[in-house]
Amino acid sequence: MEHLVPLTRFGDIGNGIIWILAFFAVLVGLSGIVNLFRPIRALQRPTGYLLVLLAVVFLAGFAWIGWFHHQIYVRLPLALPANLAQFLNSHLQMMNQGADFGLPLYDAAAPPRYVLPLWLENEKYYFWFMCYALLALPAHFRMQHPRLRAALHILLAVQVGILFGAANPFADPLPNFFGAVEPWFTGNLSPAQRFGLFMQLYPKMIFYYNAEYMWFHPPLLFLSYACITVTFVTSVFMLVRREQEVEKMGYDHARLGFFLLTLGMLLGYPWALKAWRPNWWWDPKICSSIMMWAIYSTYLHTRLYAHKPFMWYFSSFLGILCFLAMIFTFISSFFFPGEHTFV
Repeated sequence: MEHLVPLTRFGDIGNGIIWILAFFAVLVGLSGIVNLFRPIRALQRPTGYLLVLLAVVFLAGFAWIGWFHHQIYVRLPLALPANLAQFLNSHLQMMNQGADFGLPLYDAAAPPRYVLPLWLENEKYYFWFMCYALLALPAHFRMQHPRLRAALHILLAVQVGILFGAANPFADPLPNFFGAVEPWFTGNLSPAQRFGLFMQLYPKMIFYYNAEYMWFHPPLLFLSYACITVTFVTSVFMLVRREQEVEKMGYDHARLGFFLLTLGMLLGYPWALKAWRPNWWWDPKICSSIMMWAIYSTYLHTRLYAHKPFMWYFSSFLGILCFLAMIFTFISSFFFPGEHTFV
């Protein structure tokens, strides 16, 4: 695929970005460790500058992913010979009869192209952790609490470590996507084979890669995950010591995260009907998402009774439980078969 898409260039520059992120993350993590176990502040201003640099590098890497996806859009159309296009359209017309959501007919003048969202495969980890970095930055300047800052910094360093060691989107770009489309562009296919492969690629292009909901449903969920992570940190500190400012910051992020989570789940509903018809209700990830939403909602409602004895600690426990439910929800698609298994 190198002759069609600049994979090497994308990987070389992207890996450089990951190394820069890792360097800054190590410094931020070391600062976090120092401040977590010291009673006085240390390196607060330099760490603030490092967080700004981390956020800028994250955004630069995200823009680089956007450039790469644009190259895919420009260079990888699913073009068909004219005689095969006519046969395909007659086949699609028959398929679409009586269907609630049919496939668009093939336009030879404008062959279908991949409009890939920026959070596919390992890119989703990059986007998720970038959202957390962008939230940790104002949280750092908002709170004058060295140990809370330290915990936020250490979590950010751990996330960059995951990117560097296990989820680098630049090391092997979109292996599942390229594995599926490579035969189309590199194989010597007969007309029958090309038609069969097109009918494998085209529905997934329309209902998954190019679905308009892909630009709203996943990013809203990952933004909510970043908010939940901040709430988790504050909840841990609330168990140790009762500080109103810490609780308020956790609650503010919880409100935003709950709104984003609810909106993201609602926007997933029409997409699920379109892509999977009615057979999606018992998908493991959807069931676990509803469980997480219920825990999240309970956490927010406990604030109404914050004046009651021990409610402070119960609310903190729910904030931690919500984070654990988020982790379970995310990994459920890797271990339990369902409609989200391939996501």
